[in-house]
Amino acid sequence: MNKRKMNKVTILILLVIGFLSFSISSYAEKQAELQPDYYTVYDAKTNKVLFRTAMEVYKGDRYLSGDNKLYEVFKVDKNEGKAYAKYLQTEKLPDVNIEEILQAMAVAENTGEKRVAIYSTHSDESYLPSDGAASINGHGGIYKVDAALQKALEAKGVTVKVDRTLYLPHDAMAYSRSRTGAVKLLKDFKPDLLLDVHRDAVPLEEYIRKIAGKNATGVRIVLGRNNPNLKANQQLAYRIKAIADKTYPNMIKDIFFGKGDFNQDLTPNSLLLEFGTYSHTRERAEVSASLIADILTKALYGSDEQKQVGTVTKAQRPLPGQNKAAGTGIWVLIGVVVVSAVAFMFLSTGGREMYHKFSKATRKEFASYLGKFRRKKGDEP
Repeated sequence: MNKRKMNKVTILILLVIGFLSFSISSYAEKQAELQPDYYTVYDAKTNKVLFRTAMEVYKGDRYLSGDNKLYEVFKVDKNEGKAYAKYLQTEKLPDVNIEEILQAMAVAENTGEKRVAIYSTHSDESYLPSDGAASINGHGGIYKVDAALQKALEAKGVTVKVDRTLYLPHDAMAYSRSRTGAVKLLKDFKPDLLLDVHRDAVPLEEYIRKIAGKNATGVRIVLGRNNPNLKANQQLAYRIKAIADKTYPNMIKDIFFGKGDFNQDLTPNSLLLEFGTYSHTRERAEVSASLIADILTKALYGSDEQKQVGTVTKAQRPLPGQNKAAGTGIWVLIGVVVVSAVAFMFLSTGGREMYHKFSKATRKEFASYLGKFRRKKGDEP
């Protein structure tokens, strides 16, 4: 193949890559505007609905209900978006005394700087009534929830660092991208707590709350059950729920133990919080973010327990279902196939005919493939 023809093929390949990137992005944006799919999880014994979640549900996932009953998922029907869980036991949360917590906080008032770091893996997440869309290609409404939480924590004397890096697109590799930001926060800022802030994508009835006389949302705590820090993450989550149950009953709606790690393998004091769902107003979520700041400070600084924070632990790499490096390999393979096919078609059929064949094929095949991403994956809340 002469140099001129090689240059022509190279230019064509670059154009194809640009076209595919634009097409995929446009398709994903349109899909994000549709009402997201979600799983409904039932109590296998009573067939009553336990909870709903836009996350992928897997066998072995666990769920702590608002009344502290622990369940484990044993059957999942992906086609129907249903799962069934069995009751295991009623968990005993830490016995917290609010007065003692307040006294401990007063004693520790001037003993050192308090630090909390916040980031949002799913940068696009928004609230339809307030933001005009459930997904925004840029800084979504979720960042205003971050800001409300930051302001409330700072009012309580906590130094807060918010990472507003965009980790788009909202896909199965988002946690791999946000991992870089989480590591940077831990190394540079050394926080006492690392929070990944999200919103859910289920019917609004799941989250509607009246808290302290204000229209608010329930808050779900999500833990990655496949990470070496799970025990520490769980202890903190249980302490937060115990304090919230006494201070703002019904604020913490539940705790979900999902497959994967959600970057919580990086440090012991790391949590994922979901503030409401896409179909109610963002202002409700902001109210809950402001109120939970009180709970978080009590949980973190109302005890003389030694906190393992501020450093990156030896991270367990992701298990199947989240942050998979294999995902990169799949895209590389797809890229090789596409480029090879394009080059062959160009050489054998000529530019104009190739364009028509390629356009028809991509509309059909990529629509079919990307349609699988309509449901949020296991690491996508």
